[in-house]
Amino acid sequence: MNYYFITGSSSGIGKAMVEELLKYPNNQVIGLSRTNTLGDKQFEYWNCDLSKGAEVKAFKFQNIDKADRIVLINNAGDLGEIAYVGQQSDDNIIASSMVNFTSAAVLMNKFISAYQNFDGEKIIVNVSSGAANSAYDGWANYCSAKAALNMFTRVIHEEQLGQNYPVQAYAIAPGVVDTLMQDTIRDVEERSFSQIEKFRALKENNELYQAHEVAEHLLALIMNPKNIPSLISRIQL
Repeated sequence: MNYYFITGSSSGIGKAMVEELLKYPNNQVIGLSRTNTLGDKQFEYWNCDLSKGAEVKAFKFQNIDKADRIVLINNAGDLGEIAYVGQQSDDNIIASSMVNFTSAAVLMNKFISAYQNFDGEKIIVNVSSGAANSAYDGWANYCSAKAALNMFTRVIHEEQLGQNYPVQAYAIAPGVVDTLMQDTIRDVEERSFSQIEKFRALKENNELYQAHEVAEHLLALIMNPKNIPSLISRIQL
């Protein structure tokens, strides 16, 4: 049996990954999100608002004695309010940091604590972004949080090198995917994001990746992690 814990399981890439995994009877999937539309005996839904620290702290990874693979996929992400620094609300900065980094860090800490001594395959995949390496105006929170997520991944890798049963950790950017986040980007005013026309053109020219294609590619890498090109990488379809 394989166990997959996936954040942001209600839409986009997260939902597409859940749907793909549920095609196989040897997969048990636990989804963490604010809403849920999925129903399956192999799927367990945990109602969790990742912007709220108390709800993330309340989550507990279950005891697993026997498994072929245990995987945590920190997929949830939210651009939040697209606005210049100095024009944002305090609540937006706090919530964005929670969703895009802090909640993932807490879950990784819990995951490693729960399964460090499990002798099967253990993998953490953080869904990163090209924004981790690019300074987009209006995206200060998102860019910074994804950069922090990449660094957290690198530190885990270093820490796990000396463990008897190491956890593998990777950060993978999915490219530009046709999700609700892209709808949000295209609707903002240019004064809040100077590169809006670039993102509108991606949609108009059918250059966005589809969520199910990215989900299938991510899961193929997770099932064969030797094929992941590097600790921090980007999907090319």
